[in-house]
Amino acid sequence: MNKGTVLLVDDELIVLQLQAAAVRHFGFEAIMADTAEEGLHLAGKHNPSLIISDVQMPGEGGFDFVNGLRRRGIKTMPVMYLTGYDDIITVRDGLKAGGDDFIIKGGPVENLRKRIAFWMTSGFVGLPDELRRRAIDAVSQDNCEGFSGIENYFAGDDFLVERATSQMREEVSSLPENYGFRMIERVFFMARLSHIVITQCSGFGDLVRFPEALDRITRMLDMPWSKDMSALYGEYEYWTQDIRFVKAGAEPLKPFQDYQWPNI
Repeated sequence: MNKGTVLLVDDELIVLQLQAAAVRHFGFEAIMADTAEEGLHLAGKHNPSLIISDVQMPGEGGFDFVNGLRRRGIKTMPVMYLTGYDDIITVRDGLKAGGDDFIIKGGPVENLRKRIAFWMTSGFVGLPDELRRRAIDAVSQDNCEGFSGIENYFAGDDFLVERATSQMREEVSSLPENYGFRMIERVFFMARLSHIVITQCSGFGDLVRFPEALDRITRMLDMPWSKDMSALYGEYEYWTQDIRFVKAGAEPLKPFQDYQWPNI
C-alpha cells in the first residue's frame, strides 16, 4: 500500500467525502470507513500512514476504535481525532485511548492540511509514550477553569521553539564542522533537543505538540543532515530505551568520543 495513504473514519458520509477530497487534494491517497469495526478491518489490511477518526459515532466511538487498534497490535501510525467536542475531557480521554493529535471539526481546511502534512512527513509514528504520560498528568491536574478551547492550547508555542532553537544553535556552533555525519551523533542531537524542549513545555498543549516542536526546530537549524532526521524520529521510542540517550540529553552537545559512559 502507498505510504501516502490516510484512513478516514466517520459515520457521516458527507463528512467522509469532504475529508477524502481534501486529503487527495493535498496529494495523498484516502480510504474511508463509516464504522469503527470497518476502520479496524481497513487499518489491518492497508496499514495506512495516518488515521483521522471522528470521536462520536454510533456503537463504538473513536476512543473505542483507537483502543481496538492497540489491542490488535496494529496501532503503528499516528491517529488524529477530528472532533466537535472542544473540551478538556476529550483531550484526556483521547490521549488515554492512544490518540496522538486533535483538530476541531468545522475549522479552516488549512488547519487540517498542516496537521496532515506534519504527520505524513516528519517521521514520527505517534506521540512518544513519555510525552503521552506527561500530557495525561497535566490534563488530569487541570481544574478546567477558564478552559478556552482545544485549538488555543494546541496553537504551538513560538517562544518555546525560538528559545530551544537558540540554545541548540549555540551548542552546535562550538562543535566540529563534521559533527552529525555519524548517525550516533544525530541520535544524541535528538536526545539533547528532546531534553531542552521537554524542560520548556508549560502545559499539556506543548507536550502533545512535542513532535512538531522537534521537527520545526530541526528544520530551522538547517544542518546538512537535517532532512535525514525524519528516519530517526520514526524510531524515537526505540532510542529512548537506551540509557545513553537519557544521559546525552542531560549534557550539552559534544562529539561522540567526548562522552563518558561508565558502567554501561
